[in-house]
Amino acid sequence: MELEKKRRPSEENDTIDLKELFNSFFRLIRNFFYLILKFFFLFFETAAKNLKLIVALTLLGGVLGAAYFYIIRPYYESRMTLGSVYYKGEFINNSIQNLDALAGEGNYTALSRILNIPVKKSSQLKSLKIEPVVSPNKQLLIDLYKETEGNKHRLDSILLNTEDSTFHIKVQVYDTTALNGLDSSLVNFLKQNKYVKKRIEIERANLRSRRAKLIKESGSLDTLKRNIALSYRNQAGGRTGTNNVILDDKGTNPVEIYREDLRLYEQLMDIEKLLYINAEIEIIEPFTALGKPISGTLLKNTILGLLLGLAVAFSVILIKIVTRGLIYLRSQFEAERN
Repeated sequence: MELEKKRRPSEENDTIDLKELFNSFFRLIRNFFYLILKFFFLFFETAAKNLKLIVALTLLGGVLGAAYFYIIRPYYESRMTLGSVYYKGEFINNSIQNLDALAGEGNYTALSRILNIPVKKSSQLKSLKIEPVVSPNKQLLIDLYKETEGNKHRLDSILLNTEDSTFHIKVQVYDTTALNGLDSSLVNFLKQNKYVKKRIEIERANLRSRRAKLIKESGSLDTLKRNIALSYRNQAGGRTGTNNVILDDKGTNPVEIYREDLRLYEQLMDIEKLLYINAEIEIIEPFTALGKPISGTLLKNTILGLLLGLAVAFSVILIKIVTRGLIYLRSQFEAERN
């Protein structure tokens, strides 16, 4: 009996503590939403009192956005795709970066001389950027390693081993007429690189040498095919009563000879193709002039200015609310001290 009497107060205390815990939790939630609602009404109250300020700042932002359109020269963006057997990574990247630096500092005379274009045309260039074209599968692998921690070494290895032989060259211009012929000018500029030019000369000399060797081997095979055909005709003519040709097991297999001749012909066609299309630097997709400037239209800049002005006005309202709250807390603190 005494043991049961001791247990009952303990169980009642546990029940009271649990109820008090839930009550405290619900009070906390209620106070939280009360503060949010109070802040919401306080914000609108302060905004209503400062409505003229909000309208003034919003209109000022719209005016500044429209002024930006007229003050800043509108510019357009286009890009072309290049394929190169010889240019890898840093070589073409450094070349384009040098051109971008000249355009950025306004040295249009040097830019005109390097690209062999008129100064009037080079003065329309705002910037030049380059980025390698990565295959979708490799890009998926790079994104996967980026999201996973501890794979920096593997990611660096993938980037180093990427065959970046295809590139996007992105150009920003003030006048779209400057894009006419600019792709050819850039390609000619890239071909003048001494290092790459030497490699191109060596590679083309090797291709011509290989072509001459294949032509010689093909000619030898043609002679061998004629001799074998003549031999088989003689063997067939020397036999009477049958048209069958008897092949010597130890002789040359004519089928293999014809296969080898076909293989040499395919290699020769590949070399002719490389020499014909001038594949050291190839324009896969030229520049395309777009009608809308990426710097924004008058309407777009005005709307952005209005939104920016409205955001500044709301920031001012928030600062006023915070200042009002701090003053209230300070007065409460001083009242408690006194």
